[in-house]
Amino acid sequence: MKWRWLFLCLFLLFFLTFMGQAAGAPGFSDPGFQDIEDSFAREDIIELSGQGIISGLSPVQFGPGEKINRGHFCLLLARVLGIQPVFPEQPLFSDLPRDSAGAGYLEALAGLGILTGTGDNRADADKPLTRQDAALLLYRALAEKTDPASLEGRYADESQVSPYAVEGVAFITRQGLMAGYDGCFHPQRELTRAEAAVLAGRLLKTRQGQALTALPVISPQYLEICTAETRKIESGAVQRKPAFTVACGLDDPGAGRFAPGGFFTAGQRAGKVTLTVNAGSAAFPVYAEIKDCQAGENSPGASAGMAQKEEEVVELAREAACRVVPQEPDAGFQEREYRLYAGPVEGLASSGETWTGFLRQGGRDIIIDLREFRPVTQVSLEFKQDAGSGVFIPEYLQGEVSPDGVLWYQLGQVRHGVEPFEPAVSSRNLTLTFPPVTTRYIKLSFPVEVWVFARNISVKGYPGTTEQPAVLAMANYRSSQAAVQAPEADARDILLVYTGSGSGEDTWSAQDFLPVVAYQDATGKLSGRMFDTLLFLPYHGMPATKASWEAYLEDLFAPGKQLPALEEAVAKVNEIDALQGKEKVILTVPYPDEKEKAFGSLEEGKGVLSFSEEDAGREQALENRFAAVRWYYEKMMERWREAGFKHLELIGIYWYKEYMDQTISAEKELVQNVARLVRARGQNFYWIPFYGAQGYEEWRSYGFTHVFLQPNYYAVEDQPEERMVRAVELARRYQTGIELEYDEKVLSNRYYYDLFYKQLNRAHQLGLDGEDETNAYFAGLKKALLDAFSSKSPSIRAVYDDFYRWISGTYTPDREVP
Repeated sequence: MKWRWLFLCLFLLFFLTFMGQAAGAPGFSDPGFQDIEDSFAREDIIELSGQGIISGLSPVQFGPGEKINRGHFCLLLARVLGIQPVFPEQPLFSDLPRDSAGAGYLEALAGLGILTGTGDNRADADKPLTRQDAALLLYRALAEKTDPASLEGRYADESQVSPYAVEGVAFITRQGLMAGYDGCFHPQRELTRAEAAVLAGRLLKTRQGQALTALPVISPQYLEICTAETRKIESGAVQRKPAFTVACGLDDPGAGRFAPGGFFTAGQRAGKVTLTVNAGSAAFPVYAEIKDCQAGENSPGASAGMAQKEEEVVELAREAACRVVPQEPDAGFQEREYRLYAGPVEGLASSGETWTGFLRQGGRDIIIDLREFRPVTQVSLEFKQDAGSGVFIPEYLQGEVSPDGVLWYQLGQVRHGVEPFEPAVSSRNLTLTFPPVTTRYIKLSFPVEVWVFARNISVKGYPGTTEQPAVLAMANYRSSQAAVQAPEADARDILLVYTGSGSGEDTWSAQDFLPVVAYQDATGKLSGRMFDTLLFLPYHGMPATKASWEAYLEDLFAPGKQLPALEEAVAKVNEIDALQGKEKVILTVPYPDEKEKAFGSLEEGKGVLSFSEEDAGREQALENRFAAVRWYYEKMMERWREAGFKHLELIGIYWYKEYMDQTISAEKELVQNVARLVRARGQNFYWIPFYGAQGYEEWRSYGFTHVFLQPNYYAVEDQPEERMVRAVELARRYQTGIELEYDEKVLSNRYYYDLFYKQLNRAHQLGLDGEDETNAYFAGLKKALLDAFSSKSPSIRAVYDDFYRWISGTYTPDREVP
């Protein structure tokens, strides 16, 4: 027996080494491995180690050519797919310690039918894994149904594939997850750590896309239900393997409760309640109205709901360790909140009436350590609203779990129906209910705009064990790149161009575009490319009416100016061999202002659309706003196709409003619907929020593909010196780009001239310039950059020249500024 215990110890030690808990912490972009420079898996190894999914044999050695065994590959597969560990009362495998994290993952894979043991119930985790067995595991994990496909002569050595693995090899070959080389698959060869990393990297990207589309429809739903009635809330979740676990949010436990299977039972009092349905990284709200009525015997879900039995749960938070982490720490705010509203001695887990106050700092992560693996089924936190005192219920409560405190997975969000402007003092207990998830660590996160008051944190779970593994989306997926980039479009330097007011100040000719597309030196020679992408926006103050939108669109495509003028300018630049290439274009959908009551009619004989909730009602206002945007977007795409530009490439659409206004009903749903519209055509979706804007931290949940944060270092007066540094820190934390700012004041005011160069110099110090960096550029509402280009003053002309140096990576901060 000694050899078995020795193996178990070595297995656990290697598990901790391979999966990495400290060296692979989130955001760790450079693992420092000295043996991966020439490896085909280098990028995947760096990416996975940055997620905390994988690490090396030592701090400096990854071992790409070393073999990976069956147990370690299964652990990697489970983590990438989001399969959570389980610890059944009667373990399937006799050769693994029951309470080890490794055993929990392998038991979970077995529970889902992905992993099978030997005849004597052994996992054989230490045995080598062949390429064909890796293919079989992936096939069992991902294939929707049995597919009797053959290899059809694809590989010269397909006769060496064992009969039990043929379908698996055929499946993963079609999916592009594995491929052979030299015309062979090499099914019997043992899989290397490098090959496993490439597989995991491909699977991780696929899984991220699946998580975003786990719910096919994310528009709000509406429900009328009688008191004490039970209904099944249908999620519509996509049932691709392995299917994501559905979690349900409730903003008022007194209004009802959720039972296993998504059954909601209304309480005894009439009123309104907001439900949230989550799966993967997607969610949608259900606005329910509970009426004082009698449910019929044949009401939907009644009999099934009554059959649900709620198992006894226990409170786990009281004995757990709990710590609060500010998302954007600020010592001044921390001292003030501690002095004024430190909360009860017992902390947030107290069942008393005392509130704990949280002041700004972006938001809070409350991390709960249960001290051991426990099956958890519900989390909640109570919040207070007192708008008159600047205390607001946060927009949402986000729940996540982690087996090790490093790699986090999403449970989902809870949203609520309390508007920020509601004057009444109230409270809401935001509660998230889900099938049992076996975990040790829980994270509850929420944004903080001004003050947030919270109390009575709760974690409920079962006293025993669970055998059904949960499947969750990874919460901390992040790229090792500092800024978000689109590989297909490869935009690097995006200049904002405002048009449409009808004045000459925002009417662009081909001659105007020439020096922004290509660098033009003092002699008039074109000698390099400038901005590779132009973002066209409507002029400030454009009314949210059909007539105004149509006029802007007509101006955008009018012959001899705007887009046609840009086409002409790029054609001229392309006459120079060294400068040839298409100019990329981003177009904007105008913002449907929620105050507009008379947008116009989209069809002859139809009514005039109102965007006002007060005028049209909440549901109809959202429908009207989206209908107007969809109408405009389709017309714009039609005009683009008709124009037939040969030198321009449309790479995406821009969302005009610079923040997410939580005082506007269904604002997030509107943006998400527009995102689906845009991304369904394979286009990117762009956004440029201002510094401190609501919503930028969770930009992915809105459906954006590319976001650039405004530092407002130049555009807003009297900003602190550290603003640029702070903005870049936030951009890298949330994986956004940065927008640099400039306008006509630089040309005539020494203060702004110096401020512009202070911004440029600080950004240079932070590494934002060069051909490999992606930035957006605000250059004023007029043609201020052209004024610098044509200026006779060397100091002003230098602004244009320095923009080119910045873009090309040759800028040096040689200008003295105070």
